[in-house]
Amino acid sequence: IDIKEAMSILSSRANDGGDVELSDEHQRGLPAKVAQERKEMGQTIDLDASDLQWAQIGQAQQQRQQCPCPPPPAEEDAASASAAADPDAQQKRRALEQQRKKNEAERRSELDRMSVSELLRAATSAQSERTLAHKTYDGGLDTVLSTGNITAYPGVVAAATASFAVLSDTINAIRTTLMEKHGRRDLDKLLGDLQRHEKEKLSTTAALHLERIREKNEAAIVGAASASADTRVHNMLQEGVTTLRSKIEELVEAINETLEEIRYAILEEEE
Repeated sequence: IDIKEAMSILSSRANDGGDVELSDEHQRGLPAKVAQERKEMGQTIDLDASDLQWAQIGQAQQQRQQCPCPPPPAEEDAASASAAADPDAQQKRRALEQQRKKNEAERRSELDRMSVSELLRAATSAQSERTLAHKTYDGGLDTVLSTGNITAYPGVVAAATASFAVLSDTINAIRTTLMEKHGRRDLDKLLGDLQRHEKEKLSTTAALHLERIREKNEAAIVGAASASADTRVHNMLQEGVTTLRSKIEELVEAINETLEEIRYAILEEEE
């Protein structure tokens, strides 16, 4: 899961001071302070578990002064810090990479023995597993939000990333086999479309997760304040959640249409 892409989705609306779809309708005539608040929405979310925590009573003003939080460290810095904390980190990464290459070689050997229709069925099977992985990923966030245990979320992301990586590798291997062994550029393009839609769906889902965490945190701030608390930021976050959910629904529809084309291709191969 590329958190940077998720952050990019959230920050894209900041170019015009809000969601692109909502900016024209809602942005005009807003006071300068509100416009600035909207510009800052979604631009910086630090996934460091020590920084992701629910707002506490009496901290509302402090939270507002501290937001937006500093951006997360660069991947290179994070990797260096991890290696410094764990002397065996590089060795572990090398071992994992070697295991991944071994798994890929075994997978390619198995795929080479399959017919075109079998390869396509393997792709649809991997896609079904990916749908279950999405449900597990979303369920992990729901648990985090319901329990307030935000420190568990990085583990949710790590587990989901591992699942999606394996499934994506499988479909990419199928694409390679279809091209190299069967010369099926048409089917390679079809699976490429599926991968592209899924990649965008995953990034958008990650963005939705981050937005829901911020919305939960802002709700705690508003709830801790008086009845006359300013709810504009919370309302804007709710709008952001709604927009991202709609985008995911559109992507699911595109994915289903692509899967339908793949099923037709299977029938044609088996005739």
